[in-house]
Amino acid sequence: MNKIIWISSYPKSGNTWVRYFLANYFFNKEKKFDYNILKFIKKFPDDFVELEQICSAKEINENPFNISKYWLKTQELIKIQSGNVIFLKNHNALVSINKNDFTNEILSLASIYIVRDPRDIVVSYANFKNISYDKAIDQICSDKLLYFKEEKKNNFPKVEIVGSWKFNYTSWRDGVKNMPKLIIKYEDLIEKPKKNFRIILNFLSRILKINISEEMLELSLQYSDFQLLQSYEKKYGFNENNSQNLFFRNGKIESWRNELNKSQISKIENYCSNEMQYLHYI
Repeated sequence: MNKIIWISSYPKSGNTWVRYFLANYFFNKEKKFDYNILKFIKKFPDDFVELEQICSAKEINENPFNISKYWLKTQELIKIQSGNVIFLKNHNALVSINKNDFTNEILSLASIYIVRDPRDIVVSYANFKNISYDKAIDQICSDKLLYFKEEKKNNFPKVEIVGSWKFNYTSWRDGVKNMPKLIIKYEDLIEKPKKNFRIILNFLSRILKINISEEMLELSLQYSDFQLLQSYEKKYGFNENNSQNLFFRNGKIESWRNELNKSQISKIENYCSNEMQYLHYI
């Protein structure tokens, strides 16, 4: 029953960029630029009516952690249009709440986790959400099991249980022991996109038992170019952007050096020290 390949990350870590690449590679049959190709890789759980069919908005509004009771059932109910595998975007931590697991080895085939320097996430997220750097730092360094909650257009609450940056990262690094995992650094994708997107495809080719198409690799790189996506957003907007600011805003690395003060940098580095050292960020 393994059918889900997760594309997971902490928010503002390059998940949507990777999603554009994979959507073009696997689903761009016309081999033409399609700004809306992300429709082939939906976001879990809020893009799925299956969730709304088995729980009520009232229950989630009363306690956002109640959504955990429906994670596995929603995954079981997901219908795949063609083939037997589905890619899902996700920002939730790989967590268990009151013995309700986010996912398991039965439902999940593999996971790709995009990790980004938390100092850059602070800058990106604060600008995106129009909040202060200090507030963004408090969120990514929170000891609480942090969740984000928003109202969708149909008034059904959108809830993501993300936790802190280090909790989110280590949960996907270490969780669901027998699930094949690939952790890829956002910075590596920026500096050497072809090499590192090929690493992603090599991982998937082993999981899916497919050969890599050089033509589709080149096309997918072209159609997921950051500047191209940014220019389209400026002209037409981006339907996944619930902010007043650009979703594809900067896309650069180490912008934190010119944005954060010493105290802010120290707070992040102290809280995330072990993980940042492990990833060679410090």
